Amino acid sequence: MMKHNYFGKIIEDEWASFHPEKETLIPYFDKKIRVYLGAEYDEDGEEMTTPPTPQQLDEFAQTLERFLTDIDKVIIDIQQSAFDYYQRIYARYYEKPFEVIFENSKVQKCKDEELHPPLNIDTKEKHFEYMKGIVEGIRIWDNQTLKIPIRYDLDEEHGMEVKIENNKVIAVGGIATT
Repeated sequence: MMKHNYFGKIIEDEWASFHPEKETLIPYFDKKIRVYLGAEYDEDGEEMTTPPTPQQLDEFAQTLERFLTDIDKVIIDIQQSAFDYYQRIYARYYEKPFEVIFENSKVQKCKDEELHPPLNIDTKEKHFEYMKGIVEGIRIWDNQTLKIPIRYDLDEEHGMEVKIENNKVIAVGGIATT
């Protein structure tokens, strides 16, 4: 068992991932989540079984502290980058009458098999309402990098993942594609 000044007790779960015992509240996502520490797989695609070093834990703690301290600025970047992604990939489907294939709490089939009216998602704030659920937890990597997998109401099959370096969004895509 490892302990760290910032994270407290570090445990290894059944999937060979290391994380603090206690969960962390990520503002704007309204949920306490698990924070995974380090890569999930090594260069050969094998699950990581080597725990993070004390130096890595210190770096991960700094990354998370900076992220949480700057969350008001970072969230604006996340919202804008995700909205740009929506406009590039999904708007052509959702911004005209469309057939609902998979229902969820945000998008439901209309009566009598009618087409669903356009969603009229025309701002980053409106779009963010479709992406508030973090899937299980975030992962902190080396080099001040975080990955946030998001339960995306507009594409539940692929979800959405946001990759952040130095508190700047560098990629948005489906989960495990950034």
